[in-house]
Amino acid sequence: MENITQSAQHIIDVWNAKDLDRLYTLYGEHTTFFDPLLNGEIKGKTILGYAQGIYDAFPDLEFVVKDITTADRIAMIEWIQKGTNTGDIMGKPATGRYIEIPAVSVIRFNTDSFLSQRDYWDLKKLLDDLFGK
Repeated sequence: MENITQSAQHIIDVWNAKDLDRLYTLYGEHTTFFDPLLNGEIKGKTILGYAQGIYDAFPDLEFVVKDITTADRIAMIEWIQKGTNTGDIMGKPATGRYIEIPAVSVIRFNTDSFLSQRDYWDLKKLLDDLFGK
């Protein structure tokens, strides 16, 4: 496996590319993914459906890496998700509002593969930024 920092950056780069084929190659059927919008962990083609929904809701979505810290086979990425909501989200019509939500990903690797990604960010801030005030 390449350098853990490079592998972690590659994961963000693939999300930013908005290429579902590359996402599937990266996650496959064995890597698990968790996000506050989900009810538990998902993997395989379920990740692709989730990603497509996010891309449809925020076509200009960008994940901006602030820092990557690694230890052993774990990477922690501090990032900001930025974008304008121009598509339906959570069963509601687009608001046209711009969001910037700080976040952290905890990514685990073994010696030769990507095992899991758990994203942590403030769901209340997203809801307030999209639908509040």
